[in-house]
Amino acid sequence: MQKNRKAYRVFYKLEEHLEIPMFILALVWLYLFIAELVKGLSQFQETLIYVIWGLFILEFLIKLIVAPRKMQFIKQNWITLIALLIPAFRMLRIFNALRILRTVRVINSTRVIRAITSGKRFFSALNEAQGPSPNPEMDVGLLIAYTRKEDKEALISFAEQITQDVKIELEESTGLKWNFDVAEDFRLESDSSRSPSEFLDRASTSMAEGPYDLVTVITDVGLMSRRNNLVAALSSTVTRVIVISTRRLTATGKNKASLDLTNETVRKNTATLFLRQAGHILGLKTANSPASSRIMGAESFQQDLKKFPSFSTEEKRKLKQKAKKTPDRELQNGNDIETFIFHILMTLRHPGKFFRPLLKNRALFLPLSLPGLATAAVAPSIILVFSSEIWDVGLGLTNGTAAFFAVISIMLASFYLVRVQSLFLPRKEKRIITEHLAVANSVIYFSIFFACIGLFLLVAVMALILMLYVFPPDLMQTWPTLNRPEITLEDQLRIAVFISTIGVTTGALAGGLESRKIIQHLALFRNRV
Repeated sequence: MQKNRKAYRVFYKLEEHLEIPMFILALVWLYLFIAELVKGLSQFQETLIYVIWGLFILEFLIKLIVAPRKMQFIKQNWITLIALLIPAFRMLRIFNALRILRTVRVINSTRVIRAITSGKRFFSALNEAQGPSPNPEMDVGLLIAYTRKEDKEALISFAEQITQDVKIELEESTGLKWNFDVAEDFRLESDSSRSPSEFLDRASTSMAEGPYDLVTVITDVGLMSRRNNLVAALSSTVTRVIVISTRRLTATGKNKASLDLTNETVRKNTATLFLRQAGHILGLKTANSPASSRIMGAESFQQDLKKFPSFSTEEKRKLKQKAKKTPDRELQNGNDIETFIFHILMTLRHPGKFFRPLLKNRALFLPLSLPGLATAAVAPSIILVFSSEIWDVGLGLTNGTAAFFAVISIMLASFYLVRVQSLFLPRKEKRIITEHLAVANSVIYFSIFFACIGLFLLVAVMALILMLYVFPPDLMQTWPTLNRPEITLEDQLRIAVFISTIGVTTGALAGGLESRKIIQHLALFRNRV
């Protein structure tokens, strides 16, 4: 028995080590297969196919040797075994039919089997890279953010009561089991109002540590939307974080005493808001139609709330439809390649959640809201416009070279800003990354990428305007290094691109970002209750 267990451990460890190399080989193989169908293969590519095929055979043999139950392993992988034997037939020209098919350029059985095998390996590897299928239940982490130490216990008790109030409704509406857990409580430095993005760092860390499918922050400070309106609750469908402020819910008016957290109306309104935000995260939309419930129509404090509201029949139907995709997938202990692939796959699973914030945050104009970054890029660029060395280098560049340097500078600047400022979530390295944190990270990176493009365009346009309307037109004729009689608009555009390339690089290195401000601008949270 002990020997059997050891054999299984060796087998699974081997599978784990071979997973990524075989996945990369499957990608190369798939490309070669498509190239063969479209335009045929060169001699080198043909040889490469057989080398890869040989590696697949070697992998199969190693696994067969290590497998504790060899016959069971062969039965489970009989399609792979047949596919691996076909190339040997082709190489030895055993079947005359194969030679005939090759002569008439008809797709032969080798190609078909190759397609099956490469496709099977490719999609199997993609499926494994997405992480294991999650359990059909929702794990919710609660974060309690308080200002006064004496209010801590009351706020925790209030949060636990709210979870009891909403648990039955959520389970009936989604058909999933909902588990709530107070993950952390922490004291805030002041009672000043905050934007929901200021809680995002702790919330994402807690989500990875749980791991949780959803994190809810309950705080007693004011909550500000991106439009600087004081609101009771906001949520992020991208990161799956809800922030609820009790200050707005307990306020009764100017110079009036606030309501207590034990007040029944406060409890019912808070539960309603929680259900509303959870509905947004699970895919429901705000509506005031007859088919919508009081939950999805609630935007403010309701004095006449006599009981805890429920989702409508239509809303429950939609929630049950989305229930299969509601729990988050997780990647545990992934290396850099696995993490990169996981981010791509999770983003492809949620294209709407990826593109919506990018359209809302207007990332191209982001540099205008970040004076440190813009100043570090623009200031040296103004000086460079009047530098003879820059003109010499710019005139000596080809259009392709200038474009290449521009693309490289934007890509490196965006990657540098994201990594140095630790903008990816969670900001502290964790062994687990959840599905929606991966989507949020994709939004963050591409927002910074588009911001760098915006910065590049800003500097380039400014440099071109200076060249056209400020720079003396006859000055270049006196420069001894100039070998052409006149400078065209194309030359000036190329020099402006080159100057902007340097400006973006200096902006990223010297200017940097204010991480708190940049996260606020990314439109990860809704702008209304």
